[in-house]
Amino acid sequence: MNGYGGYGYERKSYKGKIFLFLLLIFLLGAGYAYFRGILNFSPPEFVFDEEPKYIGTKSKITFKVKDDKPGLKEVKVYVIQYDKDITLLEDKDIKKGIKEKEYQIEIPSRRLGLKEGKAKLVFVAKDSSFLSNEKTIEKQVEVDLSPPALSILSSPGSIINGGAGFVFYRVSPDVVKTGIMVGNLSFKCFNGIFTDNRIYGCAFPYPYYWKRKKAIVVYAEDKAGNRVTNSINYYFKRVKYRRPIINIDDNFIESKVRPLSDKDIKDPAQLFRYVNVEIRKRDEEQIHNITKNVSIVEPLFKGAFQQLKNSSMLGGFADYRKYRYKGRIIKGADAYHKGMDFASIKNAPVHAANNGVVVFTGFLGIYGNSVIIEHGMGIFTLYSHLSEIYVKEGDKVDKKTVIARTDTTGLAKGDHLHFGVLIQGLEVHPIEWLDPKWISTRFARPYKRIQINYR
Repeated sequence: MNGYGGYGYERKSYKGKIFLFLLLIFLLGAGYAYFRGILNFSPPEFVFDEEPKYIGTKSKITFKVKDDKPGLKEVKVYVIQYDKDITLLEDKDIKKGIKEKEYQIEIPSRRLGLKEGKAKLVFVAKDSSFLSNEKTIEKQVEVDLSPPALSILSSPGSIINGGAGFVFYRVSPDVVKTGIMVGNLSFKCFNGIFTDNRIYGCAFPYPYYWKRKKAIVVYAEDKAGNRVTNSINYYFKRVKYRRPIINIDDNFIESKVRPLSDKDIKDPAQLFRYVNVEIRKRDEEQIHNITKNVSIVEPLFKGAFQQLKNSSMLGGFADYRKYRYKGRIIKGADAYHKGMDFASIKNAPVHAANNGVVVFTGFLGIYGNSVIIEHGMGIFTLYSHLSEIYVKEGDKVDKKTVIARTDTTGLAKGDHLHFGVLIQGLEVHPIEWLDPKWISTRFARPYKRIQINYR
């Protein structure tokens, strides 16, 4: 009796061990499956660049789908409107192990038959785990297929390469993004210039290095991404700028060039080439960055800009300069001169060219001691090769304000003022801004007319 009972006890104990062994195997397998992501309870995650709220005629939606373990299996996006389902994306061939994928969906609304009104975007993602976890997100959106309105109020009739123009235009209230394209370059336009906030305006540059006519287009977009454009019709006049050769000697290299170099280059010609190309590029990039940052919208300037008093012009805008040392041209040292040089008496007083606010004072490498003034609507003036500077950042100035005195700081051969005009980071010909007739016909008259008509 006791023997039989002992046998039963041993059999139960044996079964218990088998059970524990199998349980351990199961737990280890489950742990391994969980560790590898085969067994996972977390669904994929959607990350949007911008939450979709509107669908226009040609909307784009950009988003990422993420799944850390074990990775993505399927992603689908569709739109529902009036009980009609339209598939926008169906990605069932995601490579195993892919944990993150980015999508950009274009929605050709008219071709898909969408109508203006409410709609719903549905995003679905599944992972490749044993449980096939699924995440579904629904976004209520507004379908808007009507483009905004844009009418040009004033634009230039002619433009030169290296010149500038003004444009004023009015848009409908639904516009959220607008500006002007000059060729492939984009520039900002601003409202707040007039009482009517629907009127935008800006000065815009036309690069000096373009030899042919380019399209100039004003554009406006609404919150749904609907875009309208309006081309500016103008006459293009090409100006051929000078190509002078400038002689430099050892005294200039040792006294002016070498102090500006951050490298110990023994050969004088190589040293000059490095400073005139690489250091110049660095300094001009700083100037461009300062003058791209438009903080004053309204035009502060009044009438024509003023030239250095009692001065003569030494160097012209957009001159393509070559340099000669000991009778030989220094190859690869060529550079455009991006302003006008004016000379008067030694240490001549420099007045602000027009009303504005000082946004920079300091040393600018080859440009020497410099001042930059912002005049509104994206317009800046640059004053370089100065000695003493009498203003500081934030100072308000006018045409009577003496901001500095001329000198030879930087890469200057003689006492003079380098005067530049920049629009949103690009140099333009100062000669136009010094011309009262140009300022009157291009800016003052249209500006006053719009002020009267749109009070």
